[in-house]
Amino acid sequence: MIDNLPVDGTISVDVFCNHVTSRHHDSPLHVHSHHIELFLLISGNVSFYTEKQAFKMQPKSLIIIPDGIWHCAVTHDGSPYERAYVNIDLDLINILMTDKTNLYKCFEESRAQEVSTIILDEQQCASFTAMCETLSTVIEQNKYASDIYERIILLQMLLLANEVAPMQEHQKNNIPKLLERLTRFISENMNQDLSLSMLGQRFFLNPNYINQYFKKYMHVSIHTYVIKKRIELSKQLLREGASVTDTCERCGFGNYSSFIRTFGRYVGMSPGKYRKMYYHEMEIS
Repeated sequence: MIDNLPVDGTISVDVFCNHVTSRHHDSPLHVHSHHIELFLLISGNVSFYTEKQAFKMQPKSLIIIPDGIWHCAVTHDGSPYERAYVNIDLDLINILMTDKTNLYKCFEESRAQEVSTIILDEQQCASFTAMCETLSTVIEQNKYASDIYERIILLQMLLLANEVAPMQEHQKNNIPKLLERLTRFISENMNQDLSLSMLGQRFFLNPNYINQYFKKYMHVSIHTYVIKKRIELSKQLLREGASVTDTCERCGFGNYSSFIRTFGRYVGMSPGKYRKMYYHEMEIS
């Protein structure tokens, strides 16, 4: 999870890598629509959240996070929170793969349970951390053959993630029931009214309480979460060839002008331009 990441989880580069230590750093619930993530917890009292589960992370846990999976990490105290992570664009992974070696395999297998966890030994943990540091330096310096060295390190990271067997299941799922019900209801009703007042009526709770409750765990307001969910769904529909008008209705924006304005603010271009660019590319590929 990129530190100081925009709420929508946008990553503007093919590869982002970091090794950092801090205290009380809680990332907001976010998603990477075209990047996978390898996230290693080295130390810290941390829980990992998705839309359906929450579990306490063990030191030396490498989390395999497929593209399109909402997630965040939450610290519980002021102990040193050390982590190393890398985000890789899907197109780059496809370039690195061969007919015999599917480097995306571990992410495909993780998707059924949202994310999966690999427990590294001391040597593997040190190796992954060192690769993150070296990769960050290579990217920053951008010297001769840096692209070659970058791909060599990425290959090593992806091979490690695919060769070490993941845990069969996470520790006990500790996600609060109300939180799980909220995220499930929102995901299943994207084309409906998802205002705080409506959610308050649906769950028989004060709307302000619902918002504060959600933000306590996910570190993002329900309003922002719903908007980003709708933007992600609209991007998917446009890539599949849906019209801008149909996409607006299916994603629950209601007001066409509001959809155009909101999509442009989050994505950086109009829905029509996005559709023309990415639907055309999918047809060619």
